[in-house]
Amino acid sequence: MTKTIVCKDVYGNQYTVPVDELNIRVGVYAVIIEGNKILLTRQWDGYSLIGGGVEKGEAIEESIVREVKEETGLTIMPDKIIHQATTFFKRNAEAQANQSIQLYFTHSQLHGQINNDNITDSEKTYTNGTPEWVDLDKIDDINFRHSVSLETIMRAYRKAKIADKRSEGFVALVLKCVILL
Repeated sequence: MTKTIVCKDVYGNQYTVPVDELNIRVGVYAVIIEGNKILLTRQWDGYSLIGGGVEKGEAIEESIVREVKEETGLTIMPDKIIHQATTFFKRNAEAQANQSIQLYFTHSQLHGQINNDNITDSEKTYTNGTPEWVDLDKIDDINFRHSVSLETIMRAYRKAKIADKRSEGFVALVLKCVILL
């Protein structure tokens, strides 16, 4: 008996696929938050995080920098991975089924002007317009078309920020002790 897995598309449609037909895909996504806004790209009939697949021969950090540049025109310095997930998806009924290993990055630097001048021909089939800063207070009101919920991603983001503050506090305490010695 052939083992199968259920894949979903961005609309939640389900497809049962034999495991040996899955394509392994590594995806990287940027969680870009400035103030009270998150940068999202318009895809299908909603929004998604900026990101995409790692290309052959490309380091993960290179991939997230490239994806952000392609989809937003911005240059980032990736900081840390705050979340990882494995999902099973298809773009539509006829598309290749994917087992996607997804890595979600924060950033330490952000430069440039937002545009979508560098999106690929493939991205043009589902991307609708220039990326937008979306108010975090309004994210519950948007269609979020991504395989991992925005709630899960935001929870990971907040947890990473709390850990950063604790680490900064610990470093400051150690420095005070060193100075006192």
